[in-house]
Amino acid sequence: MRRLGRGWRAAALLGVVASGVAGCMPAGATVQGKDISGLYDVFLVAGIVVAGIVWSLVTWSVLRYRRRDGRLPVQHMGDVRIEAIWTAIPLATVLALFVLTVLTLGSLDAVQPGGVNIRVVAFRWQWQVVYTDANVTNTGTTEKPLQIVLPVNTPVHVTLESLDVNHAMFLPAFLFKRDAIPGHVTTFDIQITAPGVYPGSCAEFCGVGHDAMLFSVRAVDMATYQAWLASQVGGASLAPSASAVP
Repeated sequence: MRRLGRGWRAAALLGVVASGVAGCMPAGATVQGKDISGLYDVFLVAGIVVAGIVWSLVTWSVLRYRRRDGRLPVQHMGDVRIEAIWTAIPLATVLALFVLTVLTLGSLDAVQPGGVNIRVVAFRWQWQVVYTDANVTNTGTTEKPLQIVLPVNTPVHVTLESLDVNHAMFLPAFLFKRDAIPGHVTTFDIQITAPGVYPGSCAEFCGVGHDAMLFSVRAVDMATYQAWLASQVGGASLAPSASAVP
């Protein structure tokens, strides 16, 4: 019984540590990121519950039915009720997690009405953003990485492209990564919930300048965004040419 008590304490401590580590993950600075974070929380809780049940039953079985003499413990064969239970519970758990995952993916792919439209172009080894509603283009350099200014609490419709090789747009605070593939246009929506500056990078190895392929998103209120956008009109930078890319 003392061993069983130590096993329970070890399992509880491991669950607390796992919960603490999971709590270090960003909560998600977008509506879509919060949906992803909520799904992760469900998976974490489900994993802790399943691990606790399995470890507890295994520990109890080892201690309760360990060999004390030359006789075998009592054998139970063909118990339909037990077999039905240990089949139904995992099946129901997997189905529930599958449904939650499908619903979350649906919310991530949903297109919201209104908002602003931008086109993000990845190229070796920087980024370019085109504000298609205002005909404003900004291009980053390795010395001065691109900063994408966006409004908060407003749907942003993003079109992602690549000029040369595979890249990936990764924003840790958004819990988001989307590949940029040459010849393939990717579209998605984001809606930032809090002002701030959120760093991002390319998460797909794209050559010797991969480490310098950084950018950031600066989220501001709508009035500040509109004033900034108006200040950029007429000062647009040229789009990178595929033939000029080294």
